[in-house]
Amino acid sequence: MNPRSFPLTPGPPGHGMTAMTKAFRLQFLLLLGLSCGSCVTRRATDFLTLPRRVENGDHWVKETRIRPVRFEVTAGDGIRLSALVVEASPHVRKLGTCYLFHGFGNSKEQMLPTAKKLSAAGFRCVAWDSRGHGKSGGDRATYGTREVDDARRVTAAARKIDTTPGGVETVWAYSMGTAVALQALPSWPEAKAAVLLAPIADLEGILRYQAGKRYSGAMTALLPVVRTSVRQQAGFDPRSIRPVDAVRHTDAKLLFIHGSNDGTVPPVQSARLLDACRPGQGKRLLLLGLGHGSVMWDLPETAGDQAVAFLVKAAGK
Repeated sequence: MNPRSFPLTPGPPGHGMTAMTKAFRLQFLLLLGLSCGSCVTRRATDFLTLPRRVENGDHWVKETRIRPVRFEVTAGDGIRLSALVVEASPHVRKLGTCYLFHGFGNSKEQMLPTAKKLSAAGFRCVAWDSRGHGKSGGDRATYGTREVDDARRVTAAARKIDTTPGGVETVWAYSMGTAVALQALPSWPEAKAAVLLAPIADLEGILRYQAGKRYSGAMTALLPVVRTSVRQQAGFDPRSIRPVDAVRHTDAKLLFIHGSNDGTVPPVQSARLLDACRPGQGKRLLLLGLGHGSVMWDLPETAGDQAVAFLVKAAGK
C-alpha cells in the first residue's frame, strides 16, 4: 500500500508538520549536545593529561650560566626519562641533594634558576623531565600514578652517580610536581623537607573547581564522562590522586607556598594540606596578588629566601 494513503492524525492545519518539526529539532539538539559534550570531554582530558612539550631548554642554560651533567633513567614501563644534575657550589659546604619536580607543560631546564639558588646554598640539585614532558618518553601525565615510581628510579640513579655522597635529601616542587612529590614522600624516608609551590591536595577538587568556572557551571555535569575519558586515555582515575592523604604518612617538614590569585589550583588546596599536617610539621605562605605561574616564575625574593632557608634548616645547618 502506498504510504501516502495513510491520513495524518486529524487536527488543526499544520499540526502534523509542527509535531514532526519539533521531534526533528529535539533529535538535532540531542545529537548536537552529545557531539559537543564529546568534544568538550576530549578537550578536557587533553588539557589535563596531554602537555605541550618544551624540548629545547638551551636558553635556560645560557641564562643561568651553569652546565648541568645529564643522564637518563629507564622507567618501569621502559620509557626513557631525561635528567640532569647541578652540583653544589664548591664555595660552600654541601648540605645534601634537592630533587626538583616541575609543573605540567614545563621541563627540567626551567627549574635551573631555582637549582642555581639551591646550589649556592649548598645543595646538589637533580631535575628531570616528567613522562610526557621535555625529552622524556611517554605521552600523558598521570599525576603520580606512574610518576611516583619514576621518581624512585631517578633518585636511585642520582645517588649512584653522586661523587661526594652525604647530607640530607630535600624536595622543591611546583604544581603537578607537588602531587607527585607528596605521593612519593611516604615511601621516601630520606626526604626530610619539601617546598611545595601551588600545591595540589586532590585532583578531583581541582576538576570540580575548574568545571564550576566554565560554561556557567555546565561542565560539572560532564565530570563523570571526563573521568571515564581520562581512565581510557591516560590510565588513571583523577579521584585516586589525593596527595592530602599522603601528608599523614610522612615525617618530612612541609612548606606550602601559594598565590592568593591562583585560578588554576585554588588556595583552598594548600589550606587543606596544612590542615592535614601534624603540629609543627607544616607551614604555609599565602602570597597576595600572585597567580599560579607567578608563584613559581616571579616568586618574591623574600619568599624565595624563606624557602631556601627552610631547606637549609632541615639540613641541620
